[in-house]
Parts: sequence; structure tokens; C-alpha cells
Amino acid sequence: MTQKNRGINEFKLNRTGDKEKLMIEFRKFTDFPRGTMYDILCDAYSYDDRNKVIWDSSWKESDDFFYDHPDIADKYGLVTCLDGEPIGFVTWDPRNRPEYVEIGHNGIREQHKRQGYGYMQLEEALRRIKEYEGLKRIIVCTNNNLAAPKNYESVGFRLYDRKTNETESAYTGDYLYYEIVL
Repeated sequence: MTQKNRGINEFKLNRTGDKEKLMIEFRKFTDFPRGTMYDILCDAYSYDDRNKVIWDSSWKESDDFFYDHPDIADKYGLVTCLDGEPIGFVTWDPRNRPEYVEIGHNGIREQHKRQGYGYMQLEEALRRIKEYEGLKRIIVCTNNNLAAPKNYESVGFRLYDRKTNETESAYTGDYLYYEIVL
């Protein structure tokens, strides 16, 4: 599977009411410096200070892993850019193929949420993941008090399990397990 920068044109109205062309691109992690993943995660979850307290070290570990292994980063993830600036990213873990591929981190910067970019990002990831020959399922785990469940459902994921969250992150809600059966 080869990954190319895919561009999608989008328009917004400027102050005079004229259309301005925006460019959405899906690029490789190695196009950006170490810390990009961490920075996006901090911003994407900035709506609640508890998130950074709980997950900061995990976010740093993820960023370090992907930038220490650029071959993995570029093969199993993508960075979503708006006019060349990184606004989000998604990663996936293919190690359990052909049984399943699991979506990992998936986030959009706070100022770009609720504008369709998360949907486009997830659709592009799914397009790439579905290229794996013989793949049976795509899975993801999220929490019910986040916006993520609606995004996953909008691209075809179906809930198959739910577990009570009794950890320090219980404020994010129960664990929801979603799948797409191929």
C-alpha cells in the first residue's frame, strides 16, 4: 500500500462573501517535527485540564515512538493539514491482521472541531486500512462522554461492547467498543 498526499478542496466564505479555496491534505508524520503528535493531542483534549494530567506521559510516549520509528509512523498513520498546517492526525495498529486493525489516537485541534475535518480524517484512514488484503474487522475503543462515538458511527462503526470505566478517567464515560465488519 502506498500513501500519497491526498488533497481535498474545500471552500469558505471570506469577509466580503467571496469563496476562498482551502486545501485539506493528508500527509506523512515525517513531514513534521517531533512533538507534532503530542502538540495536537494536548490541543485536541484541552477542553478539560484533567485530560492532560492523566494522559500527558502517554501522549509523549506515543509521539516518541512514532518519531523514533518513522517507517511505522508513515505507514500506519496520517496527519491532516488545512492549508499546510497540521490540524489533526490518526494512527492505527495493524499487528493483528487479518483478524483486525485497531484505530489508535485520532484527534483534531480544538479550533477545527465540528467542521467535518475529523470525519474526513477518519474516512481517509479507513480507506487506507481497507486496502489490507483479507482484513476482517476494524475496531476502536473510545469513551461515551466524548464527541468521538458520533464520529465513529458516522463512518459506519457499530457498537459491540460497553464496559464501565472505573479509572481516574471515569469522567470521560464508559468504554465503548466499536467495529466495522468487512
